Amino acid sequence: MSVARKAGRLLSSAGGAVTVQFVTAGGSLVVQALAARGLGAHGYGSYALLVAVLVMITAVQTSWVGDTLTVFDRFDPRVRGALLQSVAGTVALGAAVGAAVAVAMGLAGPGGIALFAFLVALWLLNETGRRVFTARMEFWRLALNDTCYLLVTFATLGAAFAAGTPASVELLLAAMCLGCASSIVLAVLRLPAEEFAPAPLRGTAFREIAAFAWWRSVQAAIRPSALLAARIMIVAFASTAALAGVEAARLLLAPALTFVNGAGWFLLGDFAKAEREGRPMRARQAVRACGLMAGIALVMSVFGIALAGWLGPVVTGGSFAVDGKALVGWGIYAVCFACTLPLASLATARKRSRTVFAIRGAEALTGLAVLAVLLVVDPGNAALAPYCLGIGGLVSAALLWRMLRRGDPPRAAAGASEAVPEPAAAAR
Repeated sequence: MSVARKAGRLLSSAGGAVTVQFVTAGGSLVVQALAARGLGAHGYGSYALLVAVLVMITAVQTSWVGDTLTVFDRFDPRVRGALLQSVAGTVALGAAVGAAVAVAMGLAGPGGIALFAFLVALWLLNETGRRVFTARMEFWRLALNDTCYLLVTFATLGAAFAAGTPASVELLLAAMCLGCASSIVLAVLRLPAEEFAPAPLRGTAFREIAAFAWWRSVQAAIRPSALLAARIMIVAFASTAALAGVEAARLLLAPALTFVNGAGWFLLGDFAKAEREGRPMRARQAVRACGLMAGIALVMSVFGIALAGWLGPVVTGGSFAVDGKALVGWGIYAVCFACTLPLASLATARKRSRTVFAIRGAEALTGLAVLAVLLVVDPGNAALAPYCLGIGGLVSAALLWRMLRRGDPPRAAAGASEAVPEPAAAAR
């Protein structure tokens, strides 16, 4: 395959990965903007916490199941059996945990909690299908599935509002359930039959993949868990209204965070493919990706901050104000996130999830401890949350780079990958 063709496939896959994230996050931004406009500061704060719980549960599940799909051979009968066990277990456990957290935090009534548990189960099943598309590097087809989810969700909300149904947390959850169900059906229809082939549930490779997946899951849960913990602390020390202002600022900078997430999806798949094919990437390639992603995230953040005066009232409906200090903080958070993610992805591809967890866990705990002290001193410091959680990423990036350099393959082994890394092709 020529270098030009390899580059074309690389750009197409990377573009598809980023497009998927923008489709998903763009739709989520609209749904959350509707929540902010219709629910007010208190209602939106509760909805934001439910979404944070959903994101945290999803991060754990998709890292256990989805990253195993990407890094291991999912068509190996022993691996496949372990994956089937994992999907069933994580969907049931995720729904139970989601309901328990919602009850403990008093975020909704009985009907809302039941809807949320059902949404978690559907969301995790849908996420499993999404990660199969990702493992196949079929990002453009995944974008169509995500578009289906958004269209059904918006159509449900539109029909409800047209019928005079007032905005509520329960209505938003129900619309998201219908959107997830439609996306699951579409994935079943569009993925090849081999992706749904059964496998023996005895004698599986569950222990082997658990050694990787456990540390990968807890590692991937660090960022959403830290964000959830920060939100809970803001509500506890300040108020849901203060959280609403910080969350609205995050929404305005969602495009930058979305870009970083999308690029990270692509990089993990590409790094893992290179490892399996015996042309492992070197740390310097991850550093180049860090520089490129951080630069783009910075430009997107600056644009988001510049447009905040116009977009802020559109997002909130004028019912509460966007926190300007938090707005700049989320821009810094996005840039620091971009500096860390490629290095963490390369370490994960090398199956060093335990080390990544240790580094990222120390970063998150330190940031949360600093935020807790600031909130105790003055609840008005809630806007400093993204600064506390973001800046430590630079230290993590330096530690990851040092660790990866020590484990770099010889230059001869990585020579083929230094030119143009070929993205992982569709499996089978």
